Amino acid sequence: MNLILLMLLLGDSSVAICAIVFSAAHAFLSSLMFFIVDCIYRRFHSRSVYSIQGLLHVTPNLGIIIVLMCVLYSGLPGTIKFSCEFFIFSTLMENSWLSCIFLMFIVNVLGLIGFSKPWFNAIFGLPNAHMNNHALDLS
Repeated sequence: MNLILLMLLLGDSSVAICAIVFSAAHAFLSSLMFFIVDCIYRRFHSRSVYSIQGLLHVTPNLGIIIVLMCVLYSGLPGTIKFSCEFFIFSTLMENSWLSCIFLMFIVNVLGLIGFSKPWFNAIFGLPNAHMNNHALDLS
């Protein structure tokens, strides 16, 4: 969201269009994350990602959807988020390359690690003994 605000503050019309597309991608990913948390809560009666581990063993379809969500969130090439971030950072590179490198490191490395680590633990970890192993999978 800070990158969207930064794009809007630059004041260029093409950058503003990219900010709107990035906002739409953010809205899609946020609603997907809320849907996934609701699916987890309905099956395991807990919203804590830390208390649920080994989703891929218990509910494989839900685990695959979570992996897909993490891939879309990471901004791999070919996704809308990658295109918008590439446009943002190429525009920032024209203004100040040092601040652009610093911002790319903060957003793409630290932010992605902080977001993906608990989800990957929930997906690929060993299932807890108290977890509901008879939960319904996505259909």
